[in-house]
Formats: sequence, structure tokens, C-alpha cells
Amino acid sequence: MRRGIWLALLFCLLWLAAAAWPVGAKGESGKTAQLAVVTADQVNVRQGPGVPYRPLANVHRGEAYRLIEVKDGWVNIEWKPNRTGWIAARYVALAKETAVVQENRLRLRQEPSRDGRIIGHLARGETVWIIKEDGGWTEVIADGAIGWVSSAYLTAARESSISHQTGIVNASSLNVRAEPLLKAARVGRLVRGEEVEIVEKKPGWYKIASQTGLDGWVSSAYVQVKGGQANEKEAEAPQSADRSLPSIIAPSDSRLYVDSWTRGPVQALAGKTIVLDAGHGGKDGGAQSVDGIKEKELTLETAKLLKNKLQSYGARVVLTRSSDEYVPLSARVAMARLYQADAFISLHYDSADDQQASGITVYYYDRFADYGLAQSFEDPLSRLAALPFRGVAFGDYYVLRENDRPSVLLELGYVSNRTDAATVATDDYQEAVTAAIADAVRHYFE
Repeated sequence: MRRGIWLALLFCLLWLAAAAWPVGAKGESGKTAQLAVVTADQVNVRQGPGVPYRPLANVHRGEAYRLIEVKDGWVNIEWKPNRTGWIAARYVALAKETAVVQENRLRLRQEPSRDGRIIGHLARGETVWIIKEDGGWTEVIADGAIGWVSSAYLTAARESSISHQTGIVNASSLNVRAEPLLKAARVGRLVRGEEVEIVEKKPGWYKIASQTGLDGWVSSAYVQVKGGQANEKEAEAPQSADRSLPSIIAPSDSRLYVDSWTRGPVQALAGKTIVLDAGHGGKDGGAQSVDGIKEKELTLETAKLLKNKLQSYGARVVLTRSSDEYVPLSARVAMARLYQADAFISLHYDSADDQQASGITVYYYDRFADYGLAQSFEDPLSRLAALPFRGVAFGDYYVLRENDRPSVLLELGYVSNRTDAATVATDDYQEAVTAAIADAVRHYFE
């Protein structure tokens, strides 16, 4: 009898323990398991919650991992089965499930409102991570960008149906990669019209199996799911220089170009994101010389040339504007934050009442965050023969003061000075000054 009582008590204790056992993500359904989605191109997974801890591995933009714990600005994730590590919380967003976009060019807004500023567009068939919902709006992560879309144009992603989907390649040549990353090794190519089986989805990518036996990951933008609509984008270039086409729209609805990883002979800036801010634009013309040379036109020309040079070093380059358009200062700063810029460079041409004022000046705001970047420009710019280098100085400018990324503002000559204005408008000067700036950025990161 006593033994029976003990067995009954033991059974009750075991039942209570099982009921109280915490349900982790492995024991939850896909709808309730909370995930940490990486929003930066490459993030260290560390042994503990802090920079001093040893790095264990790297995770990449768009990848999702089981969330274990959030502590003091760090997130503990399971980055491999039964292996955990910590990543900085500023490089992740928390999500619970994925959804598929049902409308082409669906507007991605900064706030959950029709009056919210448009920060991008999504394509039909694109997969996004859901962060939270607010009324008829859903906050999502799409290819690293975070914003709000109308909930009416999203449907829940069903993994069970993925294996039954067939896709058709709608690009003349589409790279197949070993991993869902533009930097990943290329394992083959597909051509327009080939049919593939879609066996797995990640935001912006499909894992496919082709009829020729080629397996791997391809950009979802260039595969039309049977019964769906093709996305209106060009194919990922199969050559050695990989490029992704514009996917984000600037506040004025003109296109903001986001150039992705570029492979060249020198990769000193591989893994770095640089935001180039062409000062002024649109209704804000900036300074103007007596001969009609406009600052807003000079800054855009400089930004485009500089973009090409930084790309040749392997950088990922974001332009705050790509045409003659007005972009608010707050939007320029927001782009640096959105893309987790490793450096923000604002390009300007100076003006002064003193028409003899001449030369180039580098401005910084934060002594700790910005000064090191500003100093890197001193040697390359002082070696330019065309204009004198005036030095590095403190500048209380909005795009520096409100920026939480390393940032500088460059004044590349005085349009109020006839000689300077004539010089900065030449092709020779534009080539020389952009080469010097690119050299400075390369040395800063080396």
C-alpha cells in the first residue's frame, strides 16, 4: 500500500514537471517560435554578450535563427543545432513568421499609415518576415529593410506547399549559388525558360532543384512561380561583377540605387557598406557660382564617380539620391541607419562672402565616432595639386550631428571663388578628387 502511494506521488510529480517544462522554439509551432532575423550584411556570433568575447562564426543579412534570450543589448541565438552564441541586438529584428507579398510594387512605409513616408517597394511573390501588426498594417523585414505594409496584400507563407511549386527562370542567365548570399560561390547557371522545383524559401531567395540536376540558391526576383507574375527586374549578372538592381525608392518616388557586392582585383572594402550623400538636390540647389555652376549638380557627379571607385574595392554603395531630386536631411540620415553604414560621406562644394576663400575642408561632429574617419582624408586630399587642403574641422551639421554611423562632410572647393569653381567643374578634378576620397576610405578600413 505504501509503495502504491509513493508511485502515485512520483507519477504526479513527473506530470507536473512535464506541464511546467518551458516550451522552446524546437517544441513550438512555426507560428509561435520567435526568431532573430539578421539585418546587416555580416555579423559576428560571439561566445558571450559583449565585444571582448571570442567570435565563433558569422551570420548574414536575411538569415533567421531561433531566439533564446535578449540581454543588455545582445541577443542569444542558436546559430547551429545545439550551438548557441551572441550577436549585437542592433543588427537583428525579432520576427515570428513569414508572409508572401501578393501585389507588385507594394509600398513599404516608414510608419503604419497611408501618410507614412515611402521607403521602398516590394515585388509580388517576395517573402518577408513579420515583426508585428498594428490595425491593418504589418511591420516586415524585406531584404534587410524594415517598414510597414498594408496587411491586405500579404498572405501567410506555408512551407508545406513550397515543395509543390514550380518556377520558370525569367532571366537570360541566372546564377545558382551554394548559399542564399550574393557573395556565395556560384555552382552553375540557369537560362531563360528553364523549369525548376522550389524546395525552400528565404527572404529574397529560392532553393531550387533543376531538371539537369543542378541544385542551389537563386534570387527569387528572377524566377516566376507558375501561376504568378514575373518581377520587373533585370537578372543578377552572371559575370564576375555581381550587381543587384534597385529595390528601394527614395522619398520623392525616384529610385534610390543600392549597389551590392562587386568583385574586382582589389577587395579592400569587401563587406563594408558606404552611404554617399550628394548634397542638396531638387528645389535645394545649394551654392552657385557667378558662371552658373550649381552645387547640386557637382555633388551628384562626384557621388556617381566615387561610387564606381569604391565598388572597385568591393564596397557595397548606397546613394541617398541618384538624380536631381530633393531628399530631406532626416531621410539621408535614416538611410545610413537603415543600411547599417560603415561610413557615411556627405559631399558638398563651399561658398563664402570672401571670394578669395579656396580649398577643401573635411568636417566631423563626434570626436570618438567620426574623427578617425575624418583624419583618413588628410593625406590623400593634401596631395591634390588642384586645390589647397584646409584641414579637418568640427562641423555642427545635421547629417553629422544626428547620425549614429561614422560620418564626415566634405567641402570639395569654393564655387564662390572663380578659380575654384572653374577647377571643380573639370573632369580632371572630379577624377582626381574621387580617387583621393576612395583612397582615404580604403586606408581607414585597412
